[in-house]
Amino acid sequence: MGLTPMQWRDADDPRGAQVLCEALCGGIRYEHSRGVAQQATRAAGLVRLPADERRRLLCAAWLHDVGYGLPGGYHPTAGARALRLAGHEELARLVAHHSSAALRAQMLGLPSVEAEFPLPVGPDRGLLDLLDVSDLTTGPHGERIDPATRLRGVADRHGPDSPSVRMLVANVNRLGAQPDTRSLVEILSSVTSTA
Repeated sequence: MGLTPMQWRDADDPRGAQVLCEALCGGIRYEHSRGVAQQATRAAGLVRLPADERRRLLCAAWLHDVGYGLPGGYHPTAGARALRLAGHEELARLVAHHSSAALRAQMLGLPSVEAEFPLPVGPDRGLLDLLDVSDLTTGPHGERIDPATRLRGVADRHGPDSPSVRMLVANVNRLGAQPDTRSLVEILSSVTSTA
């Protein structure tokens, strides 16, 4: 996995997750992940998450893109596999399914994410929504961003018909269909927000 077992063992601690992210992502991916972690912290405060759920959300925010720094292909499942091997199954499922990763894998003709990593259930299903809201409202350099600006940026980088754009549109539609998450997106994407 490229890092010591001790480093992976600490993935369920926000500081340990940050260290892993920095070691595996670096540069712009680290900046983005730092911004997602900041948004996740804001989201957790707004919805008053219990401490254990807040901790898990923050770790997932730091780790959602670590798969880019690992071998194994598709980044959500690469990161999730490393977390599973380290004994962090709940985090593995959050990372595997962040930002409609299963839909994107299907579009790309990759193996089913759900076959390897069941969807999070119970409180973790809500944490996945919070992780997705945090990711959706964070730009490439960690800045707060609204979904329309994020979509334009992804379309500019990958092309308007890319799986990345279609996955992002599906994610926006899914989160926007829920009044609570739609409101949270609006609050977190506002640069003037004090959340």
